[in-house]
Amino acid sequence: MKILSKTKGNAEEYGRWSVNPYIGCSNGCTYCYLKSGPSGKYLGQNKPVLKKGIIDDEHAFYLAMAEILENRKQIHKDGGVFMSFVTDPMLEECQRLSYRIAAECVKYEIPVTFLTKRLAYYLDSAIEEYQNLWKLDNTLVAYGFTLTGHDELEPNAHDNRARIATMRALRRATYFHVWASIEPIIDFPSSFRMIQQALDAGCEHFKIGLMTKNTKVCRDKYDVSECLSFIQDVMVATKDKATVYWKQSVRDFIGGTPTHRRFSDKELHKILDDYPHAVSKNWSIFTQSNLHTED
Repeated sequence: MKILSKTKGNAEEYGRWSVNPYIGCSNGCTYCYLKSGPSGKYLGQNKPVLKKGIIDDEHAFYLAMAEILENRKQIHKDGGVFMSFVTDPMLEECQRLSYRIAAECVKYEIPVTFLTKRLAYYLDSAIEEYQNLWKLDNTLVAYGFTLTGHDELEPNAHDNRARIATMRALRRATYFHVWASIEPIIDFPSSFRMIQQALDAGCEHFKIGLMTKNTKVCRDKYDVSECLSFIQDVMVATKDKATVYWKQSVRDFIGGTPTHRRFSDKELHKILDDYPHAVSKNWSIFTQSNLHTED
């Protein structure tokens, strides 16, 4: 059973390698992509469980590190590992193992990116437990929070305001990199408020995407003019404060369908990319530059 995965498609917009010892999630998000499609019954479980074939966390740790170190050279080139695509790595059942794998990666100078809707309740004890490893270079850890501004759609997750407070604490107290996933956008005003609050908390980077179903944008949920205004507002608000990556879902929606194009590629570039702080999917928060990846 593999724990390390080479990502494909839209998942590459978050990371090219992911660590996934657990599947399933108890956050209960109504928009969860894991619950849809043919694998939804397996991946969309309402409680995190170790993948089949993994005995316990100790077994998972050694399997994960064996796979990571085997691919260490390419993982370095690709910007590190992402935790995780099939659960929230900060759920109570998952976070000790998540921290342990992350700390071991830091020991080998492998960057680690988290994405969560949870608070790091055990962060202090985890850092103390692995303090010699974290102290090597905790700038190799990027801590990200999903922010939608709609707590009612994430009933078992910690509320958005608390996530932002944790972002502020992490940035000030531990010097981890902090970033935000503004995806899915439920409505543009809520997402813009989240961006403003995250900027105030020291957020360095935003990945911004629309709601999709089976990788296709839910076009009927959004208004084009509202989306264009939102893009302009975000680029003004984040100037000189944070970098922004517009996910493919935004590009697909603004560009239009293949048979009914709204904008040419040149016009789309002008709308989304013609800013010093607009970055590509290969940009790294750890190097502040584009990665030289290999397929």
